Amino acid sequence: MGWHFFCAKFIQSFKESDFMKLSKPKKTPFEKQQLVIQKCKDKTLTDEFIAKYQQSTKGAIEQILNMGESVLEMYELSKDGNLNEYDLNYFCMNVGINQKSSTFRKYKAIGENAGKFRECMDKLPSAFSVLYELATLEADLFEKIVINGEFGKNLTLKQVRQMANKGNASVPSKNSSMTNLPTYVHPSHVASVLKKINRFVIHISSSAKESELKSIVQMFDDFQKSGLLRYEMPEITEFLDDDSDDQLQLAA
Repeated sequence: MGWHFFCAKFIQSFKESDFMKLSKPKKTPFEKQQLVIQKCKDKTLTDEFIAKYQQSTKGAIEQILNMGESVLEMYELSKDGNLNEYDLNYFCMNVGINQKSSTFRKYKAIGENAGKFRECMDKLPSAFSVLYELATLEADLFEKIVINGEFGKNLTLKQVRQMANKGNASVPSKNSSMTNLPTYVHPSHVASVLKKINRFVIHISSSAKESELKSIVQMFDDFQKSGLLRYEMPEITEFLDDDSDDQLQLAA
């Protein structure tokens, strides 16, 4: 009797709103998107840019340029007031790019140089990372490396950085050994700077088994879903002696 009385009093002490808070379900991705759509300034116009972007998800240079122009135009329209931040957010949600990521910044830079790139399409490599690096060059250096250069479509990221005399010309190779890396990093070293870390690079051994790679991907995906970390778009970088020029794999 006493226990039932206690439970009744305990339940009565809660307001209806308290139960609503306790039982309120998390919004699904679809519901979150609908909330963003409601706040868009011009959803119809934003849908046009989404369609333009998604129609350009296969192939080589022209598609990358179109995607870059879409990102750039959406960004500019959101800045000048023709669209708002929710339009830009809606666009990014649908094309799978975080607007605060390096991928967004790189597409924007490529879009800013699309006109210049189209004038020399026959001399451009189709690797996304190389196109971005070319987009950062001054006009005279671009002319020297691309217009008057001897590499043409075979131009690699390392070559661009070397000819531009950039300090970080040495980039990781997809098939280089990891002998220059520490053999082991003790957890105490990581723990001492953990709160200051906001970005780190992972080198994966080419000898790793497929099952091991899958477990690594799953572990980081779990962290991603819990909100503990965010990915940048993965990139394959290359050395001069790489066998082939890797291209950005664009999802349909």
